[in-house]
Amino acid sequence: MVDRLMQRMDRHLFSTKYFHDTMKSANLSIRAWALIQNFAPLNPWTVKHKGHVSSFERINGFQYHENWLQNLLISGSLGGLRTGPPNPL
Repeated sequence: MVDRLMQRMDRHLFSTKYFHDTMKSANLSIRAWALIQNFAPLNPWTVKHKGHVSSFERINGFQYHENWLQNLLISGSLGGLRTGPPNPL
């Protein structure tokens, strides 16, 4: 399973010419890719036979909204809550 995800990530990195800009833009690019991987609809066979719409729903057992894009926006919004970085131990 991890190999498949890493191959997809490698294809994404190759198509975006890897990291040729700032580290901040590289971080945002990978985070965006990971969010889309978690919330984009799965293939039709999985939806039909197992009932899961996205990886997020399969892992967490619920969905916020029927539309996958709304799920992505809701889960990524933090509900207006903004906190600083975690305290180092």
